Parts: sequence; structure tokens; C-alpha cells
Amino acid sequence: MTPPFTHLHVASGYSMRYGVSHPHTLVERAAEEGMDALALTDRDGVYGAVAFVKACTKAGVRPILGADLALTSDEPGGGSGTRTAGRRSTDASRKTPARGGAFVDPRHPRVTVLARG
Repeated sequence: MTPPFTHLHVASGYSMRYGVSHPHTLVERAAEEGMDALALTDRDGVYGAVAFVKACTKAGVRPILGADLALTSDEPGGGSGTRTAGRRSTDASRKTPARGGAFVDPRHPRVTVLARG
């Protein structure tokens, strides 16, 4: 028997352009695959959290909440401190193409955070 696997980086349709499925659809599929837990990590927000938790409760899947956040410098010149930001750069020359036709701005790296407790 293989150990249980939990997806910890899943985007729903609440992540515009990065996910298309409604949270209840994601949970139904996880339950079909025998998963006992699933994380929802939408981009720059937790907009689908309520629908996700309700679907998880109904399906018997443990919900894990999180977000995929962009980081940026606190200082205009780029210092060492960071804070979250949902802004996009308009400077196309500094962007790198990513899967799905979206762009990744190297000046704003992303981090996935999960709630604990």
C-alpha cells in the first residue's frame, strides 16, 4: 500500500487565469482518488475558502487553506525587506513566459503559505 498523498498547491477558479475548477469539483475529485486531505492555495487571496471548506466537510476530506502570494520589496530601490503584493508589472521586457501563456515577473517571486492550527 502506498502512503497517502496530499496536494498542497491547488488553484481553483477563484484564481483568475490560473485555475478553472470550482472548489467543490476539486474536492469531489480528491475524494474519488481516495485522498484524505487537500489544500486550496489560490493566487493572492482566499476567496474560495468558504466553498472549499463546506465541500471538504461534505466529502470527508480534511481542508488545508493557504495562498500563493507575490513578494516585493518595501523600499523603492529594492531593499531586503519583503511584503505581499498583488500588483503586476507593466514592463513586458522583464517578464518571462510561463506555462499557460501567463507571465512571471522575476522581480516579484511567489511563495505558497499554508495556514496552521
